[in-house]
Amino acid sequence: MPEIKIDAQNELARGRYSNIVSVTAQEREIVIDFMAVVKAGKEPQGQLVSRIFLNRFTARELSDLIRGVEENWEKQRFDAPKPPEAKA
Repeated sequence: MPEIKIDAQNELARGRYSNIVSVTAQEREIVIDFMAVVKAGKEPQGQLVSRIFLNRFTARELSDLIRGVEENWEKQRFDAPKPPEAKA
């Protein structure tokens, strides 16, 4: 696959915080809504942060990538070999 250069504007490259995600399926696309919900006063306030439309092939690829990254992180975090203990 040829190298693709990505131009990310500063605002977009900074990223946005999301603590809730909603995934829905339409006839031809998967729609992912990222939202941020914070407690402001007595009632929680929610805001849509980003909405992404993916075709089914890209959605499957994303799902597989996320699963692989999570599995690798868990393996490194929890299955990492422990250094030998120093002898006194």
